Amino acid sequence: MLSYANSFIDTVQGAKTQFINTVITDKTAREPLQAFVDAQTIFAKEMAKISSKVYNQFTEQVEKFAVKK
Repeated sequence: MLSYANSFIDTVQGAKTQFINTVITDKTAREPLQAFVDAQTIFAKEMAKISSKVYNQFTEQVEKFAVKK
């Protein structure tokens, strides 16, 4: 599941990077925008990783509860 999320994030962020590189030709204007996109990528991937861990922990606990009954 996490690999699908990371693939989607990479696709969207890659499109943003391509857009920035295509539309903004001035390097001094492009660098801060690219840094922002990179920060978004790191944040989104970390949120996906945390969500995956929470989901896995939740399902593990539900399975333990279901087996006890």
